[in-house]
Parts: sequence; C-alpha cells; structure tokens
Amino acid sequence: MSAEPFDPQATLTHSMGLHDVSEELTVWGIIARDLVHETDRMNAAPRAAESGTALPQRRLPASVRDLGLGDLRVTDFIKPTAWPTIDIVPSCANAAFVEFASAQYRHLNPDWSFFAAVSRYLDALPNDAYDLILFDCPPAIGYQSMNAVFAADVLYIPSGPGYWEYDSTTSFIGQLAEALEDLSRGFDGTFPAGKMRLPKAFLDIRFLMTRFEPGNELHRAMYEAFRKVFGDTVCKEPVEMTRAVEQSGRFLSSVYEIDYRTMTRETWRRARASFDRAYEEFKGCFLAAWEQMEDEQ
Repeated sequence: MSAEPFDPQATLTHSMGLHDVSEELTVWGIIARDLVHETDRMNAAPRAAESGTALPQRRLPASVRDLGLGDLRVTDFIKPTAWPTIDIVPSCANAAFVEFASAQYRHLNPDWSFFAAVSRYLDALPNDAYDLILFDCPPAIGYQSMNAVFAADVLYIPSGPGYWEYDSTTSFIGQLAEALEDLSRGFDGTFPAGKMRLPKAFLDIRFLMTRFEPGNELHRAMYEAFRKVFGDTVCKEPVEMTRAVEQSGRFLSSVYEIDYRTMTRETWRRARASFDRAYEEFKGCFLAAWEQMEDEQ
C-alpha cells in the first residue's frame, strides 16, 4: 500500500482524464479573474460617497494584475473529460492557498463581493451552454463552500450513517443557516451578483445517506434519526456500502468505471443497483427544480 496521502483532487482529475492542469485555469483562476474585472468596473464607474467625496480607486498588486487572468475567456476554464457530454472546471489542488488568497482579495478590494464571483461567471455563460452544473465541495463553512452555496439552486448533502456524521451534518446546517442570514443582513437585502437575490433560497434541499448497510441495526436507526430531524428532505434511496465503494479510492475509479471483474458479479450488481436508484431519485428532484426555475423565470 502506498504511504502517500490520499488526494481526492488527483482521484477526480485522473478518473476524468485530466492531467497537469495549470492553477490559473482552475476555480481559483475564476475568482482572481473576477476580482480583476470587478475592480476595473468599479474604478471606471462614477462613484461618490454621501459626503460628496469621491471614493478611492482600488489598486491591485502586480502579483495579481500581471497574471493575465483578466484576458481569459469564460470558456478557457472548462476542460473536456473522458466523457463527451461531461466537462469540468478543475479545483485548485492547494485548497489552503485558495482560502488565504480569497481573504487577501477582500482586503485588496473591500467593495468586491467574493460570494458573487461564481454566480457572475455562470451568468456569463449562454443558457444553452450547459444542462446541469455540479459543485463538489467540502461540507464546511469556508470561503469555497459558501461561494458554491451562493451559486447553487439545489443543495444535496451526503452524510454517513454514524452518530458523529449525524452530529456534524446537523451542526453544518445550523451554521450554514446562520451564515446565510448574516450575509443577507450585511448586504441589506441587495447583492451585486447578477441574477441572484437575497435572502438566499434553494429550490430544493436533500440529505443523501451514503455507505449505508441495510443489515446494520445502527445504520437503520441513524437513518430514522435523520428522517425525524429532516423529514421528507432525506432521500429515500441511500447509497449502500459495498466492496465496489470500498475499492473506488484504491482504483481511482467510480463505481461506474470500476472493472466488475475485480469482485464478484453479485457485489458489482448490488453496487450498481444502489447507485442507479439514488441517481433516479436525484434526477426526479432535479427535474422538478428545473421546472420550478423555468416557471420563475
């Protein structure tokens, strides 16, 4: 067994056919590009404080300005994958750097609305350029996750069947609600984010149980505990724990890519059936939200 730490970003990029992606062409590049564009727009717009004194021009250092990110197009960040119908905007492998840089950018331009950066990027894409965008981010109240939450229309929250996972999930929801409320209050009901409106509302919120063992009494009890707290928002089709799921990290492959010959046929069938059922439920949730979105527009 390798002694190297497991890198989920490497798992994702390798399984999707991506290699050696420049950091400038990741989500971090989108954020830095947005900072340049928004700062230039603010500096060019006539602005005055209530006192009548012109507000100061915001200056970006050469370490940001000279990267040339302002010249990139929205499509430059979108990379093809091994699937002809799936594209990806890669994540920056150095997550700690992104968190630090995001806070630094807010210091450089306090008028820049970081939480709207991804939303502005999506607004720049034509409506017929994509059908569905999936944000894959850690369940933490940080810059990355909050940015994705603000840009998302549907929130899908996976959680394992253990008590500590239940406790962390409920805590996450409470903290998320408080953070969204604070941000809404901080912007006084207005938010410079293109099509976004405050207070932030989702078309749907679902909780997906993962690594679930139907024969495990504790897992069944935790599933019922989730349903008592979150009600019908808990998905009816949990993702079962099988050997295929255990081996996915080892082979850097998803259940849909893994070679069925590495396990018994029944194990492979059970894993695929579990994921297929969970996907059908997700598809129904998404299509209903899509129709609601079109009605609102």
